[in-house]
Amino acid sequence: MRKKSFALPVLCLLCFASTAFAQKLLVEERSVKNEETVELDSWTAGLDQDMAYCMETYGDFIKELVKVKVNKRGKSILVAEKTTFPELSDLRLDQRAIFTTESAGTAVSFTFSPGYDIHFNREAYKNEFAKGEAFVKSYVRFHYNVFYEEKRKDIEGKIKSKQNDIESNNKKTERNTKSITENAGAAETDKTKAKNEKMQRENDGYASDTTSKRREIEDLQEELASITKILRKVEEFK
Repeated sequence: MRKKSFALPVLCLLCFASTAFAQKLLVEERSVKNEETVELDSWTAGLDQDMAYCMETYGDFIKELVKVKVNKRGKSILVAEKTTFPELSDLRLDQRAIFTTESAGTAVSFTFSPGYDIHFNREAYKNEFAKGEAFVKSYVRFHYNVFYEEKRKDIEGKIKSKQNDIESNNKKTERNTKSITENAGAAETDKTKAKNEKMQRENDGYASDTTSKRREIEDLQEELASITKILRKVEEFK
């Protein structure tokens, strides 16, 4: 795949790193081939997720944007056929998304074709083609909002589960402590002594588990804070 080089800057790159996540935001011009091996100019987004996930978010993006279901061309091309995108042009377009697996994730190349052999590029429909950059960035924002909102819900579920475990530990500890106190008020026997020792060991285990769960919750809360920062950066990518 050949990348084009122009005098004007065409690369938009923003990196954000945290203890939990590292996020690259990238849109650039590339030459790509469609399903008929015709070389087209594109705006290409570099995403961290695999191809299947990116194809899914692209379909959802188009459906939410223009209420159109995309069609598949081969294994790695999706097309919104004969669709009008007012932010690009008054013309009806075949808007292709060409997916390519790369070492760091997936490249999604957007092409715009108002006719069978007519395509937006830097020479023909250059104003419309230029608008394509912002269009692709809007997809990047949509993609990462979906991805990180899923992450957020997953983390919040884990936090809730660990909080429930802590609450359960507390209740078990209270029951054991009450029983130990009651046993201590009566004449001690080998049997009650053994029971108290067993319940105390259980309480020690509950306390250790609670301490561990609280540390895990703190780590998960840091991940949530990282996601919030990442999404802020994503929204600024325009």
